[in-house]
Amino acid sequence: MQHTSTIDKTQSKGIKMLLVAVLCLGFNWPGMKVGLEIVSPLWMVSLRFLLSLPVLALFVILTKKRFPILNRKDRSVILVVALFQFILSMGLITVSLQFIPAGTASILIYTTPLWMLLIDTLWYKQRAAAKRLILTAVSTVGCAMILFASGEPGARIPLLGMLVASALWAVAIRRVSFHKWQGSVIEAVFWQFAIAGFAMVGLALAFEPIPDFASYTWADWLLLTYIGPVATGLGFGLMVAAGPKLAPEKIVLISTLTPIVGYVSSVVILQEALLPMVVAGAVLMISALIMNGLSPQMLKKVFKLP
Repeated sequence: MQHTSTIDKTQSKGIKMLLVAVLCLGFNWPGMKVGLEIVSPLWMVSLRFLLSLPVLALFVILTKKRFPILNRKDRSVILVVALFQFILSMGLITVSLQFIPAGTASILIYTTPLWMLLIDTLWYKQRAAAKRLILTAVSTVGCAMILFASGEPGARIPLLGMLVASALWAVAIRRVSFHKWQGSVIEAVFWQFAIAGFAMVGLALAFEPIPDFASYTWADWLLLTYIGPVATGLGFGLMVAAGPKLAPEKIVLISTLTPIVGYVSSVVILQEALLPMVVAGAVLMISALIMNGLSPQMLKKVFKLP
């Protein structure tokens, strides 16, 4: 009885942590959109990661009782994720976000199941299950609806940019799925952020003017504090910390709230247009994402199948 109570408390804590992470990351979409009026995209990405490092270091200190350590056996994967997910993907997301609604961007980045299927079938020569093929097809239809509804002149290239960013993210996800971490995941994220942050500073210095930080108001710094330490540092930190406490099905269900929060908050905060076809496409994509992440046993419970 006591053991069951301990498990319930652990799961409850994990759910709360993941929900806070979802809210942080979801509200970050309108936050980044507004932030791009303050700072240019490459500087935005670099500040986002570098300002979040103290938060992630604090996570490591509290959980490991030491400062972050780079495990040699994890270095190659840390570099791959830093490059594909946090430098290339996040850079492309932020550049594209200047030209498209934040709500639309928050949905399109979750086209990763499509790219994962292509990677597995074309690169790894794996044969996909019928369920995965059907759900990916449903997600693709939803994506097409969003693209069709949002494809006004001038937005097509940024929309394509979001899809490419999602594909790059899928590459990082697949690489991680084949790796067994020797160090802790939270430490890996710390080093990924550090590599990406300093790399983006170099790119920003090369391609963008240095921001006039002295002219920033307290409101500007407050927004950057939310985008960096809160949304990115706390959001990713809580998501990593919640992972071991929850079953994969629960993580999938709760994490899928992120694009929903991103879309709704963008409509409410930024007064973005609520397009029926975008909403319908988003429902298809998110439903397919949830169904694809649930185990057969959970699906039977949901639909009360024998």
